[in-house]
Amino acid sequence: MFMKKFFFFTLLISFQSISQSLLRIEPENFSNVYFFGGIASFNNSEIAVSGYDAMPPNGTLKLYLFNYESSGISPNGILNSPEANQFFGGGIEMTDNYLFVGSTTNNTNITNGGAVYVFKKVNSTWEYLQKIQPATQHENDYFGSNIKIHNGQLFITSFGYDANGDASINEGAVYVFNQNEDAFSFQQIITTTPENTGFGILLDIENDMLVTTSTNSANDFIHVFTVENSNWELVNTTLMPTFNFESSPDIYIPHFFRVSFSNLKLYMYDIVDLEFDLLGQKMIKIYNWSEDFEEWSFAEDFIFQEGDYYEYKVKVSGNNMFIIPVGFYILQMERKNPAFHFVNNEGNWNYNNTYAGMSSYTNDNFGHFTLVKGNKVLFGNANEYWTQPIMAANGGAYMLDVTLGINEFETNNFVIYPNPTDGKISIYAQNSETSSVEIYNSLGKKVLESKSTISEIDISNLTAGIYFCRITSNDNSIIYQKIIKR
Repeated sequence: MFMKKFFFFTLLISFQSISQSLLRIEPENFSNVYFFGGIASFNNSEIAVSGYDAMPPNGTLKLYLFNYESSGISPNGILNSPEANQFFGGGIEMTDNYLFVGSTTNNTNITNGGAVYVFKKVNSTWEYLQKIQPATQHENDYFGSNIKIHNGQLFITSFGYDANGDASINEGAVYVFNQNEDAFSFQQIITTTPENTGFGILLDIENDMLVTTSTNSANDFIHVFTVENSNWELVNTTLMPTFNFESSPDIYIPHFFRVSFSNLKLYMYDIVDLEFDLLGQKMIKIYNWSEDFEEWSFAEDFIFQEGDYYEYKVKVSGNNMFIIPVGFYILQMERKNPAFHFVNNEGNWNYNNTYAGMSSYTNDNFGHFTLVKGNKVLFGNANEYWTQPIMAANGGAYMLDVTLGINEFETNNFVIYPNPTDGKISIYAQNSETSSVEIYNSLGKKVLESKSTISEIDISNLTAGIYFCRITSNDNSIIYQKIIKR
């Protein structure tokens, strides 16, 4: 009842609050599979995940297939490249009837020209149908690096494309094909200005809008294409704002991680300095699309404090937003990489849950690959170790049905008050009890510890600054909260 009287800041890094709806995808002979989960796709009842069948550089990239049913996830075979001495590698797209697999290093036309293999579902079996390649290719085009299906059209990124055929320049391009059952006819090539690179790594398509990004030596850009007379035409290019964060001036986030397009809105991560706060103010800037003016208009900042990181990826689909760290953490305590899940309820984004890989080893890349279709989410974790991290990682992949998730933060909620504080702080536990409390300074050094069940801590002897309180509950969940000592 008295909680509403206090103003507090929270820093949440929940490592052990893994919802039961997060399901691990595990191939047979898993210990002999490496970097599993680098890229993947799924349909209503099946999952396809990439992985090497032996430790690199000796292994070959395969596609591991799984059935996805209400009873769980089970292996359903392995798909190999249909061509000798040509290997999978690149994008994957799976629909109910078709499976598209990139082969970016395919050299049947030219070195690293690339290709996309098309498989069709016939009597519950994926059968090879055809290979798609551009009529003209150049060395290091890497055709097949990203693949999307939308409204009867197939979009294929050629990461290394250069209009002049320069093998050392990666402008990037998106090839568009029209699908008519088993036939795919070329429609057009979508490109950007010659001085930019990385075009088409991000492909977010909704209705008749396509959003992608690119970069050059100085800036990152957001490009919007719409359908005009059956062709995709560029209608807007927007300069991404650079980071203005003096606490960490070397922040780097790949342009294709920083933005997401859904609900006819653009979501873009940003961080700014905040007085007396080493972590800064982190936010997702939200823009509405104006069809009349064909430009983005700022709507609001969604401010969040989850995680002691500066660099994040954002992925939004419908009412679900995932904010995922893609850089180093500030507090020097090793941990699993988390994915923070937010849900939109009546126009407001609210924290829902935190997800992470299930192995006991830290420092993985959970969520760097994230695919959302409807209420289902597929997380890749190719750098996840399951044995002592000496050689190559076996990797991991996970499925999540957000309709089954629970808000574990609200059911295991700790509040520290007053915050900021001049001396003593109280810990209010809504539905649990504390088993230990540890206080760390901004450099990650432990400065105070209590192993007993307590509700009050005296930090008056600590110098003014920012501290982090590590609270372990009696059910072994761990929550971190930021404390400001005046």
